[in-house]
Amino acid sequence: MMSSNNKITTKTHVKQRKERTTFSLADRLVPHELRSVDQMTSADFRHDFGAHLENMRCMQKDQQHMHFFQTAIEENRHLFEKRTILVLSCGTGTLALLAAQAGASTVYAMDNSNVTDYAQLVVKHSSYAHVIQVLHGRVSDVELPQQLDGIICNWMGHCLLYESQLVELLQARDRWLKPAGFILPDLGELYLLGGAHQLLKNDRFNWWLNVYGFNMNALRRYSLAEPRFVKTHGEQLLTLAHKVLQLNVATARVEDLQIDRQFRLQVEQEGYCECFVLYFDVGFSRAHHHQPLQLSCNPCLRTPLKSLWSQTLLFVEQPFVMRPSLSYTGHLLFKALAQEQQAQKQLNLNQMQIEIEFFESSEDGTFGRPLVLKRWLLLPRFQTAQEVVSCQDKQLAVDKPHYNAIGTDGRLRGNGAAWRSDPHIVRHTTR
Repeated sequence: MMSSNNKITTKTHVKQRKERTTFSLADRLVPHELRSVDQMTSADFRHDFGAHLENMRCMQKDQQHMHFFQTAIEENRHLFEKRTILVLSCGTGTLALLAAQAGASTVYAMDNSNVTDYAQLVVKHSSYAHVIQVLHGRVSDVELPQQLDGIICNWMGHCLLYESQLVELLQARDRWLKPAGFILPDLGELYLLGGAHQLLKNDRFNWWLNVYGFNMNALRRYSLAEPRFVKTHGEQLLTLAHKVLQLNVATARVEDLQIDRQFRLQVEQEGYCECFVLYFDVGFSRAHHHQPLQLSCNPCLRTPLKSLWSQTLLFVEQPFVMRPSLSYTGHLLFKALAQEQQAQKQLNLNQMQIEIEFFESSEDGTFGRPLVLKRWLLLPRFQTAQEVVSCQDKQLAVDKPHYNAIGTDGRLRGNGAAWRSDPHIVRHTTR
């Protein structure tokens, strides 16, 4: 039986614990720069993951792009000394600090995330508050007092365009960049290949065909409707790379942020094609070298550093054999969803679609057996049942004569001579 003294002691301890808890939550020391972000809940971080500490760590620790930016800034100090620089999507302010360290007289660090609270604290503790001014908001909401000599922005998204900062970057360029100013990086190229990756497909998709003895093919259909962002290796590639997009953000327009073009894949090794592979390279043309400084997501490259983007894999419903003796041509459409663009009255690169028509063709460019007619959606949310249906491979339910309507002369918008001399086909090498 508990004594009265024990009861008093227990009640006292409970009261003391409550007092300590109340004190720790209400009166603990929080830097004034972090007062607003300190009040964010898990629901807030769902809409602003950029302000989450784990995201800040993953975005910078052992990352290939951070090494690229650091090298570009340190090796081109002449572009920064006594200059005015904007760091767009600044995050914790690391790139702004590198620009200030390289001699910039004024640096504006801008971000639409509450990560700017951390950036202000970092800038203050690094003793660069007299050089770096942290700004919270979008480009359209901010006014700068002077023109810019340069813009630094990690603008790249998955397969270069998806979830990229290109729209914001072009707005900042048009509003503030001087005619002779630079953008780092300013060059971008996107490549398409055919890949095997059978083990990955079995692990991510075909597994649903037999789940503890049950057929869950409906879930397989859902998974095939979305691209996969994974790290792959060059040994699984079947074709040479075909350049499907080339950007120079110093001169690009918003209308250039999409792809609607033909492509041809030249087979290097015979095998079953399970997916299409997209990867990109970006470069800095103003680098103090004979060749532009480059950041590459080429799957054939070997690097101990991590990548935020790796490669984008578009898996097909049914694999098909690709042989070096045959020619393969197709059409690629990669653009923002039209309904989302109309609703927001501007280009929304956070909701996009990819469509590929792919054929086995003859040497003169006439196409024969259809292989793929499929769509993939890149969305920040789960797809609806109707969207999943729209992403099923339509060529599986369509007879071959249907495709002959694409061209009255039986050709796929081009001739064989053009394909044979196509400058967009490049060889990927292991380094």
